[in-house]
Formats: sequence, structure tokens, C-alpha cells
Amino acid sequence: MLTSLCGTVHAHKINPLQDKYKQDSRAITRGISEPVHEEITQLARACQQAHPGPVASPLVCTDRTVRIKTPEGNKYDSLVRGVWWNDDPNQLLFTKPWKWLAWMDDAENIARSNRNWKGRAATIDASYYLTYRSHYGDLQFIHSMASANGEPARRTQQNILAWAEFTYAAATGSLDMETTINTAAPQQLQPYFSQQSGWTTNYLFAPRYRLKTADHNRLMAAGSLLHMVQDSYSAAHTRRAYDASPSCLAGRVVQFHSYIDQDPKKHATADRRQAWADHTFTAQQDPVNVSATLLAYIAQRAPWETVEAYLRDTVFCVDESAEDAGAGEYLVVSAEGAVP
Repeated sequence: MLTSLCGTVHAHKINPLQDKYKQDSRAITRGISEPVHEEITQLARACQQAHPGPVASPLVCTDRTVRIKTPEGNKYDSLVRGVWWNDDPNQLLFTKPWKWLAWMDDAENIARSNRNWKGRAATIDASYYLTYRSHYGDLQFIHSMASANGEPARRTQQNILAWAEFTYAAATGSLDMETTINTAAPQQLQPYFSQQSGWTTNYLFAPRYRLKTADHNRLMAAGSLLHMVQDSYSAAHTRRAYDASPSCLAGRVVQFHSYIDQDPKKHATADRRQAWADHTFTAQQDPVNVSATLLAYIAQRAPWETVEAYLRDTVFCVDESAEDAGAGEYLVVSAEGAVP
């Protein structure tokens, strides 16, 4: 079971058990995953704090040696906990990792065979737990992925921008965290939370656990935004082109992938630290630089219109050459060949 859990969590490149209490923890659970999101976030935070002024242009973080951590460990770092949220929105991994794994296995079975763990016909819809939906259902956009194969790139982009608008409003304080989702979220997002319309934004980001600091859930929202953006630079999530096109001067997303028909092991390989280290980014298209720029916008409470333009025209730019969603080179292959 531990081997299976390790492989599954590796596919999402988080490690909520590493440094659970202290940064130098030697716990056996450290091996569950490589903390890629955590490291990118800590580098970005250091870069943003080194450039505290107004954001005249996107930040370029040349120093990749300094990371700002919380001395007590990641468990007490609200921003990092927000980065974890996208992979664990029901907050199971700290205390019930086996339940998280069971849900993930069930979600995969439903997505692939339309049968749940009981063998009954099932479809992942708005009534399911967010953990199911964010990996194998209609909320995959919080991982910068399409919700289904064949989804047009612009639809995925629109969903991503809607989630960015929501999390940015929460992170900057322009949204009252006790506002219910049915009124807080952009109109495009509201159908996705039709079964959770009475939830407050506070409850969405902390359904089970939260820290006592006043800004905890705002930092959780900021972390969720960073997670989505960082995911978009994994080759398992998107296929990018870094050359300019007439509509996308800083490069573009050629295809958003969908996780439904991907091989989790192939996906995990693309998400490991070594794959990120081997990837050649540009100054404008780099997960640390983009994360730092967003943190700077949040700190300055820049107008959403400014942030939206940056995300739409640079980070998530798509043009007429964009392809509909698919599994990419990470397609599951059975003994008979690729899955249909």
C-alpha cells in the first residue's frame, strides 16, 4: 500500500508529510514525494520579498539559492498549505492518507470504466468530493488541465482565468472570506459549485484544519493560485511552445492535457524534480518567476485587470494553433495498445 501511495502522491509532486513539524525532519514519510511545489514557492517568496516595490514588469529571479521557509516547518506555513490544497482539497493527507489513496483509486476507476469501487455505474459529477473532481473530473483546471479530452483550449483557459480571479480576490482581501461561493465566485465558476453553494470561501479552503493566524485562508487562496500556475509548466499538464507567435509574443500553450487517460507513472516522471531541472524555461515563462510575480501583485493589491492581462496574454496565452485537449505522450497503454 505504501508503494502505491508513494507513486500516487509523486504524480502530484507535493509532500505534505515532509517537514511536517521541523524543516530538518528525518521522518520515514519524507520519501513519499519530492516537494517540488514547496521549493518553487519558497524560491518565489524569497524573490518577491527581495523586490518589494511596485510591479513595473514581471519579476526575473536570478538567485535560485535562497528559499524562505517557516522555521516551524511546512505544516505551519499557510502559503505552502495553500499550494497543497489543489491536490488535497478535502484535507486528508495529514491524518488519513489511505483514505485519500482510496478516493484516488476509485476516481480513476470511475473515469476509466464508469464503475465505482462497488462495481456500480458511476460518473464523477458536482456531487462528488472535490478530490475526485480535481483529478479526474470537471475541476481539473485547478491543475491547469482540461476537464475532458477534446475540450477546446480556450475553454480551459477561461476556467483557469476564472479560478485565478476567485483566488486572487480572496488572497488580496477584496473578497470577504465569509461570502458564500454562489455569490463569491465569478459567474463562470458558479455551476461547478452548484452542490456547494452554501459553503463560505473560508470553508472551501479549510474544511477540516486551519492555522489560527488571521491571514491563513487568504494565504491558502494565494497558494492555490500558485499551484495552478506552477502545474502549467509541467509537460504532463500542458504542451508549450516558447517561441513568439503573432498573438502570443512570450510563447503559448499548444495543448492542455487531461489526466483521465494519462498513465499516472508517466505523469509522475514528468513531475519529478529532475524533469523540472532538465526543462529549459525562458525568463517570461518560468514557474519561479511567474509565481514571484503573482506574489508581488498580491502584495501590492494590483488591480485584477492587470493580473488578468498578464495571465491571459503571457502565462496562459493560446492562439489559433492551439489544439483540443488530450493525454499527450502520457496516454495509458494496455497490452492491446493505447486506451480508446
